[in-house]
Amino acid sequence: MRPIIMTIALLATGLAVPAMADSSDNRCTPHADARTVAASEVSKGLEGIGYRVDRIKAEHGCYEVRAVNDSGVPIQALFHAGTGELVQARLARD
Repeated sequence: MRPIIMTIALLATGLAVPAMADSSDNRCTPHADARTVAASEVSKGLEGIGYRVDRIKAEHGCYEVRAVNDSGVPIQALFHAGTGELVQARLARD
């Protein structure tokens, strides 16, 4: 009986993961109050922690940012345009 319960639990978890992945595309949906943070504020925040911002582009409710740190390592990041919060960051490919 225990292996059956474990199998069902693993299947349920496996089926839930793709559903969560689909909803992650909506992570930059606008808030009800429809306010936005200025791109310059996002840029100032990154510059304050040692990044040089190369590009900021507003797209799908997010700011797509390309920046380089003091060591010359490029990053790509997504910031929520309504809150200015970091949504995702990764090392950029050149």
